Amino acid sequence: MGHDIHEHEQGEAIGSSVLRSSVIGAFLEGDFHKIIDGFFGNLWGVSRFLVLSIFFFGLLSVLSLQIPNLILFATEWLIGTAPVWIPIALLVGMWKIWLWYARALYLSKIKPILLEVKFPRDLVRSPRAMENALSQLWNDSGETTFMNRVWQGQVRQIYSLEIASFGGEIHFYVWCWSKWRQQTEASLYAYYPEIELIEVEDYASKFHYDPEKHGVFPTDWRYEPKNDAYPIKTYVDFELDKDPKEEYKIDPLAEVLEHLGDIRPDEQAWIQIVFTLCKDVRKKPGGRYWETQSRYEGLLSDEVQKIRKEATGNLENKDEEWKRFARIQLYRYTEVIRAIDRNMGKHPFNVGVRGVYIGPPEIFSSSRYYSIRWIWRPFGNAQYQNQLRPRRWANPFDYPWQDLFGMRYKLMVRRFFDAYRRRSMFYSPWIMPYNMMSTEVIASLWHPPTSAIATPGLERIPAKKAEPPPNLPK
Repeated sequence: MGHDIHEHEQGEAIGSSVLRSSVIGAFLEGDFHKIIDGFFGNLWGVSRFLVLSIFFFGLLSVLSLQIPNLILFATEWLIGTAPVWIPIALLVGMWKIWLWYARALYLSKIKPILLEVKFPRDLVRSPRAMENALSQLWNDSGETTFMNRVWQGQVRQIYSLEIASFGGEIHFYVWCWSKWRQQTEASLYAYYPEIELIEVEDYASKFHYDPEKHGVFPTDWRYEPKNDAYPIKTYVDFELDKDPKEEYKIDPLAEVLEHLGDIRPDEQAWIQIVFTLCKDVRKKPGGRYWETQSRYEGLLSDEVQKIRKEATGNLENKDEEWKRFARIQLYRYTEVIRAIDRNMGKHPFNVGVRGVYIGPPEIFSSSRYYSIRWIWRPFGNAQYQNQLRPRRWANPFDYPWQDLFGMRYKLMVRRFFDAYRRRSMFYSPWIMPYNMMSTEVIASLWHPPTSAIATPGLERIPAKKAEPPPNLPK
């Protein structure tokens, strides 16, 4: 299992073009972050911590030659300035510890439930129905006042949309807090009255990882190569919002489900989309220190203005004068601005997407987990928008020196399963990088599949529910 994990799968060979862009360019620009993360990190697999530690101790040794008794001097300086920095450090530390304690206590009292979604064979709803259902889950109840947020430690509701394949049998799940079950069910039943929501045992909690019995490849998916303003291809780009006939529907979720259904009986694959209402803010550009604005709206507006300026050309560059008089703009300018503007009008969520492939060690290899690793590729538009690229967990282990005896890999797998079981993404114990996504994007990634998707492992109920006739005798 170990040698397969260390295979280099970055998708781009280390050739002259990579050396020019990543190495020479970073050094000529003098960008310290590109040198550390690009040259040492991405190119050679050396951790940021190791590189910075070498720099630190190197500079410290040089400083010790310039200042005699450096340790004694630093100790005296710290003791002498202690009345200044100790109170500040205590206040900041107490504030962070209290927030951690209050939120952990609040979350420990939350009872989660897992609802399996069962759907009929003749389901024909557009993903727009799922988008409307998600809009009802956009709420910040519990964080209304300062007392709620800080003293009581309350946080926004967390939801998780999941797809799991057990030996090729595909199941859809919705994870939520038990006290929000009624709202969750009402939101889904309003737009999908044919489905059934059944409370089931948590499949992730009853799974026990054994390195001797399980080969595991865990991953997160993040927006790349651009920032959160640029969405992936959604159901609108595939014209599923127009409700075409079933035989004409091209739903990219079909390929995702086909990969999940095409695994052996002793294999498993799980996908989890954890989300909560987005309340991220940033400093208002040009505003005063205390003036803020929505980070989601601000970021999208900035990118639209940037694209418009690129489309009209630089006024000081004569080679770009033609852009100001062009009657037909480039296709990508028009489509990207449309996509960004459309998503700006949707409800934003903070979203973390993670998944895992589990298989027997004797067949575990890159050829087995590759389809899961790049399972969201049908939604990608890496040329001028975004794609969901695999990151974190098992992905960084490309070189032997990154994990000589497999200890780091096993530790990462155990941590991943703990985060998966907890559905932890935004609060302690697992705070992970996430993206801002609109309801349109989430609904494209997860929605009850229609009859146009004929994956063999997709279980459906034989008939849909209906209300009894009103004229039945009592």
